[in-house]
Amino acid sequence: MAKAIIFGMAASAIGIFSYVQLGMAPKIMWAGPNAAIGGLLFGFGIVLAGGCETGWMYRAVEGQVHYWWVGLGNVIGSTLLAWCWDDIAAPLATHWQKVNLLNAFGPFGGLLATYLLLLIALLLVIAWERHFFRRQAAVRTVKESA
Repeated sequence: MAKAIIFGMAASAIGIFSYVQLGMAPKIMWAGPNAAIGGLLFGFGIVLAGGCETGWMYRAVEGQVHYWWVGLGNVIGSTLLAWCWDDIAAPLATHWQKVNLLNAFGPFGGLLATYLLLLIALLLVIAWERHFFRRQAAVRTVKESA
């Protein structure tokens, strides 16, 4: 799945790059602690909740009542964030620089930097996959010999 996401990001990068080259204004966001904090909260939350936004919603509607608690937590968390956003936006997000690789490295340099980072991510996923399956094979061999 991780490899498919990386390939999807590579395909979307060339698509967005072509739109920007044709004159469409890019949407540039801040590179602050908000990205890391949001990523960690999302990552832990999706594991603890057993799925993403759409996942908990359709499971709750299917009758899996324990997902109602996930929905309630989601609504409460979103409400709290909306309530305090004006106080935390500046230190966490809006006063940080916006990052645009196309401006930093030039149009093709930014695209190259994006693809190099995606290649590094792909290589890390492949290395972890090999490590995981090698470890699984060793465990299977030990169980078979016992």
